[in-house]
Amino acid sequence: MWSVRAGLEMFIQSLELTQGQRDEVSRQHTMVRECLRKRLKPQTDFLSGSYSRHTAIRPLHDIDIFVVLGEAASTPSFSSSQRGLTADAALKQVRQALHEEWHNKDLPILQQHSVHIGFKESGIEFDVVPAFAVPGRDSFLIPERETGQWISTNPRIHQTLSTEANETSGKKLKPLLKAVKHWNRRQPSSPLGSFHLEVMSYSAFSSPPQDYLEGLEKLFTHLSQRVLVPCSDPARLGPDVDARMSSNQKTAAHQLLSSAARQVRLARDDSDNDPPRAHARLRDLFGEFYRERGP
Repeated sequence: MWSVRAGLEMFIQSLELTQGQRDEVSRQHTMVRECLRKRLKPQTDFLSGSYSRHTAIRPLHDIDIFVVLGEAASTPSFSSSQRGLTADAALKQVRQALHEEWHNKDLPILQQHSVHIGFKESGIEFDVVPAFAVPGRDSFLIPERETGQWISTNPRIHQTLSTEANETSGKKLKPLLKAVKHWNRRQPSSPLGSFHLEVMSYSAFSSPPQDYLEGLEKLFTHLSQRVLVPCSDPARLGPDVDARMSSNQKTAAHQLLSSAARQVRLARDDSDNDPPRAHARLRDLFGEFYRERGP
């Protein structure tokens, strides 16, 4: 039987993509981006989202691709049209480009800010976000299909802040965040989104935790309090990350996170005197991915 700290570390490692998965993701996102370059001739394109911030976990869900179609018109960020394209038209333009390339596949799906396309052979799926660069500002405008407006964002700032927070934690934040994201996936009633968890985690550590077990308790405890207050866009450009959460949902999230923090605290208390019980507490949190011994 592993020690409790070793068991937690092995669990976190099990959430990482394998080299084969990383190779396949690289091949496929290159293929999708080449299609977009050929058909849309964008100003630039780059990976965004959790995959680009190195906070994605297995099983891998959607990978975000940011496609900058050109410079924004000299109009306010809330305008309904950019370079003659409405929010809906920009998304449909991306959908058409993908459909022309893979016309035998199901029609790509229009989403709130992106167009979704999946590849059944590999199980890898992509969300393609059309954007316009704002001249003279370090920001982009992306469509919001529900309102028909364009909103400000900059995923590169999110990536920088994620890296800085990880450095402050002694490079333990991103591994711990992956554990929390896995836990969140197992909560059928959780109203928490992956990006919301990530943004709240940026302020969790002012110095590195002693180990992953201490860090996990601190992170859950921090998140349980942080979720009760508004969570602004870390780039200070777009709407609050939790803008769509009701007060009841925040209370429910607080209770879930507080319960998880308590479980980890009890596991820490048991880790030296009763390792089997501590392992069992962590397995209750994380499911079958958590193992107390090797194969």
